[in-house]
Amino acid sequence: MAPAAVDASSWRSPGKQIVVVAGVTWVFEGCCGHHLEFLKIVKQTSNAPYGTILRDIVAKKGVIGMFDGFVPWGTLQAVFKGGVFGLAKALMDRNLQPAVDSGSVGKSTADSVAGALAGGVQGYVLSPTLLLKTRVMTDPVFREKLSPVENISKSFTVGGRVIRDEGLASLMKGANIFALKRVFDWGTRFAFSNAAEDLLFRRDQVPGAPKKKITYTQGLIASTIGGTLSAASTVPLDVLVANIQGAGSAGKKVGALETFMVQYREGGFEKVFGFATRGFALRWAHVTLTTIVIKNGTQACTDYLENRRLHK
Repeated sequence: MAPAAVDASSWRSPGKQIVVVAGVTWVFEGCCGHHLEFLKIVKQTSNAPYGTILRDIVAKKGVIGMFDGFVPWGTLQAVFKGGVFGLAKALMDRNLQPAVDSGSVGKSTADSVAGALAGGVQGYVLSPTLLLKTRVMTDPVFREKLSPVENISKSFTVGGRVIRDEGLASLMKGANIFALKRVFDWGTRFAFSNAAEDLLFRRDQVPGAPKKKITYTQGLIASTIGGTLSAASTVPLDVLVANIQGAGSAGKKVGALETFMVQYREGGFEKVFGFATRGFALRWAHVTLTTIVIKNGTQACTDYLENRRLHK
């Protein structure tokens, strides 16, 4: 059975979802997502207290220092992150719809699988921009007082230096782990959120009937629960990626096993556990907000735009 066609002019079509999800993601990252991730990455790579990290970032440049890496790499990552995920998720949804229609796969399961697969695609596409953004965030030179123009210029310089010194292929350093992380990230976010929706707000759902639509508030509650459980289950992979792609690993071949073995040799399983859970508070905040923005914010934005299109 061929996947059901979606009107190309609809905001629910794969092409239009690129615009919707990219736009919503960029606004979110510019308002708070980038800053939460900045603090989290520095915490994961240095393990300094949050107060010290924040003080060091803003000491010489003020609040503008929190935007280090946002232009150009953070902006590129946000736009590609949203656009790639929006397109991949819409295509996965479309191709899984026949299985949902036939009853062989539940709608929540299909949604979770589509989210996980879209996350994997997103991971490979975004790995270079994450690496470059992480290098900027963890490079001590950016703690100096720089003008916005100097900051952007040095960010581009970081990109050029990485390619010159480590080769073009280095941009994919940690890509396999990052893509795997994205599969688990989005798979668990959608799976836990969908499970929360079904358990809390669809307990009276009649088997075989069209899936009951929940309110935006109910969706927000479910996404908060899903984001919290996802953050708790995936934080070790998140810490691992940050350390593999950080400035301290430049020019080194760093693998997952080697990274954890270094921690074990330094302090046993206690050190490994502490390493694997660094930055959890900010990881929780960023993951939960991202889940809400992507799962509920993009839906609300799509509904608004689609209603405007249909009632012109």
